[in-house]
Amino acid sequence: MKDRLVLAAVFGVLLLVGCQRPQAGVPTGVPPPERRRTPFDHSVFDEIMRSHVSKEGLFDYKGLQSEHADALRRYLDSLAAADPDGFAGRDDELAFWLNAYNAFVIAGVLEHYPDIKSVMDLPDFFKAARWQATGKPRSLNEIENEIIRPRFRDPRVHFILVCAAQDCPPLPAHAMAAKALQADLERYTRAAVNSRKYVQIDPERKVLELTRIMRWYGKDFVEKDGSLEAFLLRYLDEPARSQLEAGGYTVEFKDYDWALNDAGR
Repeated sequence: MKDRLVLAAVFGVLLLVGCQRPQAGVPTGVPPPERRRTPFDHSVFDEIMRSHVSKEGLFDYKGLQSEHADALRRYLDSLAAADPDGFAGRDDELAFWLNAYNAFVIAGVLEHYPDIKSVMDLPDFFKAARWQATGKPRSLNEIENEIIRPRFRDPRVHFILVCAAQDCPPLPAHAMAAKALQADLERYTRAAVNSRKYVQIDPERKVLELTRIMRWYGKDFVEKDGSLEAFLLRYLDEPARSQLEAGGYTVEFKDYDWALNDAGR
C-alpha cells in the first residue's frame, strides 16, 4: 500500500511538470533567430560624391566646402559610431572601408584647402591615427594596409581607393554599396587597365609601362594572378591584349604626379 502511494505521488508530480507551459521570456533550449543586419547607410556620402566628382574623376573641394561641409561631418560621425560586428556581409564591410578611406582623404584635404597643393606636403597625412571608424582612431595607412588589403585580398581595391593625387585612379561619382560592389570593382579596374594613363604597351620597344600603383602594391596583383601581366590580361581589350600575350616585355613604372586632384584647378 505504501509503495503504491509513493508511485502515485511521483506520477502526479511528473504530470504536473509536463503540463506546465514555459513562461514568456524564459529560454527553452531553442536558439533565437539570428539578428537581421541591414547594409550600412552611405546615402549622405553618395550625395556628396554625385554632387562634387567631375566627369574626369577629380573632386570639387571648393564646392564641398561651401555646400556640403555639414553633410560630410554627419557622415564622418556615422563612420565613427558604426558597429564593427553589424555589417550585412563581406561586401557591406568592404564597401564601408573603401568609402571610409575616401571620405577621410577628402576631409583631410578640406582641412587645408585652398592652401594645399599636394597631400605629400603634409608629413602625417597617411600616418596619423586621427580618423574615427567603428569606435576607434584609425590612420589611412591602417585602413588600407591592415584592414582592406590583408582582410579582403582583392587587388581591384587599388582602383577604388583614391589618395587625392592627379595620378590616383579617378574617383567614382558615387559611394560604394554592397549590392553593386563587385560590379564597381570590375568596372573601375577595367577602365584603369585600358587607360594609357595607367597601362601603356609599346610592342616595338617591347616595353610595358604601368602605373606606379602596381609597383607599390605589386604583391597584391601577383598573389591574385601569378604575375602583373596575368592580371592585366584579365581586363585588357584588343589589340592591347594580343600585344601583351605575345610576351617578351620589359616592365617599367611611370612617374607619379602627386598634385592635388582638384577639379577647380
